[in-house]
Amino acid sequence: MQLRKYMVSDCEQLAELFYQMVHSINAKDYSEVQLDAWASGKVNL
Repeated sequence: MQLRKYMVSDCEQLAELFYQMVHSINAKDYSEVQLDAWASGKVNL
């Protein structure tokens, strides 16, 4: 694994990764409303 500093061009992929992580890993523990409040998918990049 190679680590590097954050680049602005990473923003869109990181936002999508966060959304997918919240809505898949946490789906069994929270309602859809709660998941959407946490990660709506509507991010001002």
